Amino acid sequence: MKHCIDEPVDARVVRPDAWIKGWCFDEGGRSVQGVRVRMGRRTMDGTARLHRPDVRSALQGPPESEWSGFSVLLGLRPGNNLALLEANVAGQGWVEFARIELRRPWLAVAAHVFHLVRLGPKLLLGKPDALRQLPDWERESILARIALGGGHSLSVVPHYPPKGIALERFPLTARPAEALPKFTVVTPSYQQGRFLQATLFSVLGQEGVRLDYVVRDGGSTDGSVEILKRFSPRLKAWASEPDGGQADAVRRGFEGLDCGPDDLMAWVNSDDLLMPGALRHVAGYFARHPEVDVIYGHRVLIDEESRDIGRWFTPRQSCFNLGIHDLIPQETLFWRRRIWDKVGGIDARFQYSADWDLLLRFAGAGARFHRMPWFLGLFRRHAAQKTATQAQEAGARERDMLRLRSLGRAPTQREIDADMERAQVESAFLARLFRRGWRL
Repeated sequence: MKHCIDEPVDARVVRPDAWIKGWCFDEGGRSVQGVRVRMGRRTMDGTARLHRPDVRSALQGPPESEWSGFSVLLGLRPGNNLALLEANVAGQGWVEFARIELRRPWLAVAAHVFHLVRLGPKLLLGKPDALRQLPDWERESILARIALGGGHSLSVVPHYPPKGIALERFPLTARPAEALPKFTVVTPSYQQGRFLQATLFSVLGQEGVRLDYVVRDGGSTDGSVEILKRFSPRLKAWASEPDGGQADAVRRGFEGLDCGPDDLMAWVNSDDLLMPGALRHVAGYFARHPEVDVIYGHRVLIDEESRDIGRWFTPRQSCFNLGIHDLIPQETLFWRRRIWDKVGGIDARFQYSADWDLLLRFAGAGARFHRMPWFLGLFRRHAAQKTATQAQEAGARERDMLRLRSLGRAPTQREIDADMERAQVESAFLARLFRRGWRL
């Protein structure tokens, strides 16, 4: 195996992790399908087959040498770390091709611990300046780990291979349904017969709450009407007729509301789901906190077969600017009728960003928001969804318009990127706490 290590250039590493980058290829022309590093009992997978035309040109190597680049991110322990680099060569399996010894001084470990202790309270309290005070190497490290995990958790791209959904176990709410606010939930739908029944079950299966459920179908021809006829005895109302799009269907669904100003509203798209028990948990919080107008939480990403493919840890309000990014998952969003009436409801002119527009008008009207550190909804990822097909067209225009309206100017790309980076780091921090049993 021919190889070269481009990074690190120094064996002494101050940070708690380090990239190993370089190239390697089999002189016989066999394909290198993967690269990994073994350090004691730990194994860290890397990214292989990165484009390196310079290697083939300089060495006149076989065709495979053009795709010989690799990178691996290592987590380092204090003291000496012996890294064994291995390549998965076609027909041979894993073959060791290099050894590197990296040293992380104990003094650097102490400095890092001191830094985390100093920032710890601010991070726990969600102070934006805490994230800004992270040194560049630590911010880059966090973002690199997010990328290695399959993409940051504020993306609807799958984060990991499909698996069964782990349902939330919400704290018990002692109040009877009659003592909790009533829900009015609307589902807009069009040609979503494949997923509609699952959505209906997820809403109608919510126990311990009073619920009016309305479905507005846009005139589907895929069997949706037959599904709605079967469920009609359990629905407050339903209709299947042409409309002006999703936002218009939501507007029509909420017409003639039969609820009081403190009762609750939401809409759930016909390809998304509610987490079992979510409505009762949300209603209990609203009942205990009459001053709160809007609640939202985390989301689970699911595929076409309703399997878990990712987790979206929604940042705390202080860690992103709602005027720049809408990072509030729509299927986890609930609000009181009083704030809906105050802002005049949904603006049916929006097709992609109607929920963001509504949130901005809620905020402008003085609504009090609360983020719950629980997975309240499930967002389905599939090829035909509007989120994917319209994001690059109408979505971009609507986002630009809302940013201009909210900020009074167009934000720079640097501002947009910095706001998203801060939110990503916050989300990664929340995910790490969650894996250790803490909800923040």
